[in-house]
Order: sequence, then C-alpha cells, then structure tokens
Amino acid sequence: MHAYYLSTMVGLLRDRKVSEDQLLQGTGLTSIHALQGFGITATQIDRICTNAIALSAEPQFGLRLGSHLNISAQGIFGYALMTSPTVRDALKLLVRYSRAIMPSVAIDVVQREGWVDVLVTATHLPLDLERFYCEVLYAAIIHNGSLLIADQTVMTRLELDYAPPCDAGQYHQVFGPAIAFQAGRCALSFDAASAKIAITTANPIAQDIFRRECDRLASLDRRRGGVSERVQQVLLQAGSEFPTCAAVAQQLYMSESTLQRRLAQEGCRYQQLLDQVRFRLANEYLVETTLPVAEIACLLGFSDTTNFRRSFKRWANATPSAVRRQSFSGRST
Repeated sequence: MHAYYLSTMVGLLRDRKVSEDQLLQGTGLTSIHALQGFGITATQIDRICTNAIALSAEPQFGLRLGSHLNISAQGIFGYALMTSPTVRDALKLLVRYSRAIMPSVAIDVVQREGWVDVLVTATHLPLDLERFYCEVLYAAIIHNGSLLIADQTVMTRLELDYAPPCDAGQYHQVFGPAIAFQAGRCALSFDAASAKIAITTANPIAQDIFRRECDRLASLDRRRGGVSERVQQVLLQAGSEFPTCAAVAQQLYMSESTLQRRLAQEGCRYQQLLDQVRFRLANEYLVETTLPVAEIACLLGFSDTTNFRRSFKRWANATPSAVRRQSFSGRST
C-alpha cells in the first residue's frame, strides 16, 4: 500500500518539478518501485512526507493527496473496505489495519451519543507532519465515500486542533461547511444515521476472504521477512526459467552483493530459497497433476530426471514416485 500512496505523491509533485530522488532524500531508498514487497519503516515514511511538505510549497498538500487516493487502487485492503456491510464497519476496518496505512499515527473510532468519531493523534511528531497525516486521512475518507454509498447523503463534521489558514476555502470544498478549527482534537465525525448506511458493494463472503488476506499480509509485515519473501515471489512467478541471483537482485533494484547481504541478515541464502520454491512446486505437480516425473523435472529447470530425483530425495527424504503414490493412496481411502 505504501508504494501506491508514494507513487501518487510523486505524480502530484511532478507538476511542481519535484523529482523522485528529491522526495526520497535521506531515506536510504533509491526508487518507489523498490518498495514493492518490502517493509518500509515508519521513520522512512515520515521522512518522505516531511520532504513532500517542504517541496510542495503547498500548505494544504495533504488535502490534495488524500483527495487523489482511490480505494479501488489499494488492492486487498481496498476490496476489504468496499465489501464491508456499513460505513461504521469500514471505519473499524480502517483502524484494524491502521499500521499498514499510517504507522506513525494512532487512529481510533469512538462511538458516542449520536456520533461516530474517527480520531487521529500523533503528538510525538512535528506539528506540520501530524497535520499532514490528519488531512490526508480525512480527505481520503470523504473522497472515497461516494464510491461506497453512491448518492446517499452523509452528515459529517470536522474538528481540527490548529488555527485556520488565511483562506479555508479548500477545507470547505473537501469537507463542507461544518468545520471547527482550534477544537482541541482532530476528529472526523459521522452522525449515527450516516454510520449505519449500507455500503453498495457489500459482500459478506468476499469481505471475509479479503479480511483474512489482510490479516495474513499484516502478519508478514510484523515479521519483516521482506527480502526473502520478495525473492520467493519472483521465483514463483518465473515459470520454468528460474533467474540467477544477479537477475533477481536487478528486479529488486539492488546489487547482487546487497541482496546477498540482506538475505544473510534474515538467516538464509539465495540457493536455499530457490530449493524451497522448487520443492514446493515439485510437491504441487506430484500431488495435484499426473505429469510425468521427467516433465516435472524440466518444468523445475533440472537438466535431467536423475538430478531432479536426487535433489527431491534430499529435500523430502523420499522419492518423487513415493510421494505421488502416497498422495493417490490417501485419496482412495
């Protein structure tokens, strides 16, 4: 998700002649594309956003960014929100995966008499950065509301804990007339009736699937096995022509030595990951298909069947034929 947010930011800053290199200054990152499949730290995100605030020279850049973030482009997380039953359920899901959105801020949904509040706090951050995150999130919620509830009317009010700008026109354009500055908190509030509005794309079966996948991805993010996970993804997508370590490193926008060093930090080597992928695919071919062993060996990039059998026995402590027989035997009983 972070790659999508940051790519959108790069696009908006391009008309101000701001380069991607300028945006990534001081983060240790070389490309937005290199974020795909990797964990990016909260500190790096904060630095990128701080750079964006300065480089944009636009006091309400957060409002503009939030208004360009489309829920349908946010992958599994976006689908999970779109299939939620009601507005309130979607907001609760936003809290559940808040770390994947804005890891430096605390997002909470609180129900009180007649209202449901979306609260944002980040008192440990510089004021301009806390304000930026607040405005991005709230503008994105409003912008995507029309996609979720079609033409139904929603009553909202916005409270911000800072002084109003000289021209508050952009705030009213995004949020409407009900805005209170210097309110002592940052809160986007929905009246109780609006929070109960059904989402037009609600689908309980799909929502359960998407939410479980979001939980899985969040768990992977917590484990931070980023580089090895991404290498395995590249290998799984390679077909029968598995790339070399150098070729994988190039796809991941790093040198081969950097890739090897980062894998070593995670306690593994490239050849181990390649063997794991080959073993996984070999099992799937043996158990789920009737392909001849010689053809499986070819699909896995082995020069001959003998080498494949030898490697498979080392991985599984059993021959390919024995694994296939055991699988077919288990199905027939």
